[in-house]
Order: sequence, then C-alpha cells, then structure tokens
Amino acid sequence: MAKKKHQEEEIKTAEQLELKEMKSNVISFLNPKSIVAESFRALRTNLEFSMAQDNKKVILFTSSHVSEGKSSCAANLAVIYALQGKRTLLIDADLRRGVQHKNFGLDANNGLSNYLSNVGLDLNTLFKPTAVDNLFVITCGVVPPNPAELLSSDRLKKLLDDFKPCYDIIIIDGAPVLPVTDSVIISHLADKVVIVTSYGETHKDELKQVKASLDNAGADIAGVILNKVDTMGSGYGKYGKYSKYKKYNSYYEYYSSDNNK
Repeated sequence: MAKKKHQEEEIKTAEQLELKEMKSNVISFLNPKSIVAESFRALRTNLEFSMAQDNKKVILFTSSHVSEGKSSCAANLAVIYALQGKRTLLIDADLRRGVQHKNFGLDANNGLSNYLSNVGLDLNTLFKPTAVDNLFVITCGVVPPNPAELLSSDRLKKLLDDFKPCYDIIIIDGAPVLPVTDSVIISHLADKVVIVTSYGETHKDELKQVKASLDNAGADIAGVILNKVDTMGSGYGKYGKYSKYKKYNSYYEYYSSDNNK
C-alpha cells in the first residue's frame, strides 16, 4: 500500500518549493549549461553504458576521506538523471555527516537513520520531493550512536528491494571509506560504486586502500571521479562565465589497476 501511495503521490514543482534554499553547489540544476553540468552528463552517459544490462539502477558514491566532493557529485548526478526525465531517488547514507538535506533545502528529520531504527516510521514522510522534478531525497536523519550497525541490518536492503520498481535510478551518498566502514558494509547493495577523489589532495596509496577494501567486499567499482580540477582556459572558453564554479569541475575516468589511476 505504501508503495502504491508513493507512486501516485503528486510531485511538488519548483514553484511550490523554495529554490533559494538549494545550495549553490547543485550546479547541474542552477546552471544547466555550465561545464560542470556537462561533466555530469558525461558521467551519466558512461554509467548508462556500464549499467545497461540486467536493469541495474543503484549507484553508491564514496571517497577516501571527507571533503573530496562525493556528496556534491552524488547530488549533481541525481539532478542530471532527473532532468533527463528519469524518476530519481537520492539516499543520504552518510549517517555521520550527511549534507543532502542542506543541498536541497530539506528537513533532515524522518530520514534514513530513523527508518533503519524505527519499524513504525511512516514511509510517506521518508521520500522528500525537491525543487527538481522527478527527484526525491531520503535525508540522513538524526545522527545515531551506531551508524555501522544500522546499515548492517536487513532494513536497507528491504527498502531498496521494495522501491526499486518505483525509480529509474537510485543514487546512494555513502560515507568515506578510510575513516569508517559504512560504505564498505553497504557496497554489496549497489550495482556500481563510484569513488570520488580530490585533485591534488587524494593520495594514490589511499585510493589503493579504498579500492582494496571495496574489492574485498565484492563491490563492482565503475570508476573514479577526479574532482576539483581547474579546467578554465583550456578549450572551454564559452563556459568562462561560470568560472566561479571551477573548483567543482569533475571528470569521470574508469579505474584501472594497470595504470594506478
């Protein structure tokens, strides 16, 4: 019954929600013609090719450490899918430092941690509409004392199994791998895992550790995003008016153990 109600609910439009609450790093929506948005369209295309078989639709974003841009990348890719007309769900599974409610101007309460710890939570309050048509967010919820234990439960798998038919794509914003085990724990629930790195900040050895941890968990690593690359002035002159967003430029590269990317 809850799934039926969710499928039939009316999507709130941008006119019904306050766009001013959306953070400026959701550039794919606020500036859809920017080089940043084009980069995420390229990412979407690459992922669509790699997920074409077997109706794969769940993508997990993670990183080595905090502040490498995984949450911004997850949010922008979710927007790109939604603008394409895909019914999209963004789940904030970083139960320790979740930010997707801030990115989209939403209330963090009644989020994923509440669902995982509360069997009686009303599912109709869990899926929050955004200012972007076709895009819904499950926020992180209140910070729990035991994030890893909550994510280890069967309830997250049940949530994904129950609501996969309702969405064309599901993007999970996970925690960084090296400080905590949360993303490694849930990586087997994703069809593809994308690792976000920060140009000039992420160390090669750390990236190898992240890959090894995910490989050991049986994760299917789609590739690596090299984030925060300043590409202004290198063949992208027509995008110059968006130069204030240049630190968010992101490019998608497949991870290869042969070249140590």
